[in-house]
Amino acid sequence: MSSTEPRGDVITYSGVMQPVQVLAVVADRRLSGAALSALLVKDPSYRITRQEHGVGDVRAMLAAERPQVMVLDISGPAFFSLIDASDWGVRTLLLLDPDDDATVYADAVRAGVRGYLSRSVSRDTLEGAIAGLFHSGFYLDPLLMESVLLAMQAQGAGSIASTGLSLREREILVWIASGLSTKQVARECAITPKTVGNHVNNIYQKLNLRHRGQLVLYAAQQGLTTI
Repeated sequence: MSSTEPRGDVITYSGVMQPVQVLAVVADRRLSGAALSALLVKDPSYRITRQEHGVGDVRAMLAAERPQVMVLDISGPAFFSLIDASDWGVRTLLLLDPDDDATVYADAVRAGVRGYLSRSVSRDTLEGAIAGLFHSGFYLDPLLMESVLLAMQAQGAGSIASTGLSLREREILVWIASGLSTKQVARECAITPKTVGNHVNNIYQKLNLRHRGQLVLYAAQQGLTTI
């Protein structure tokens, strides 16, 4: 159940570094929404332009303001009431903890959430996640990688569960398909670029693919990213 009525902030960006010009922060946890917004508005290029409380008023605000990305820290019935904002074109970045119950991840996967970020987030990480989700249509925090992929497998997302890929190979598939280079994937996974290359070759063999373009297309078909 939600702890409080949802609070929603619409935040506009007037700088040149962030591609998302209008975003929303919606939370039902005590202080969470205020803390998330405060992380961003430390930079004067961000400014809160509208604020609403309650599910109905927040939904109306989202429909009117049409943010490009919605940062969502919410659970229970309000989650399902607000998540259909994706029908209005907003991309949802959901905040979770690695030890959240598996049903929370299952609900998110079933609802079609495409962005997952740990609540232990810094401003730089939050900004990067917002931009990454906007550009690629998919963002997955390394701290949540295993829980999200297991939820996808349990929900039968596409046919990825029957490909014979290991959990590490599925993880690397997501990173590569989301646009990261071999060196960037190596840093995210704390392994060497050579090891990443070996995993990618194994993925090619198991999926009968020959190059990264085919890999990205496959991942998009499985709902793991967008082109």
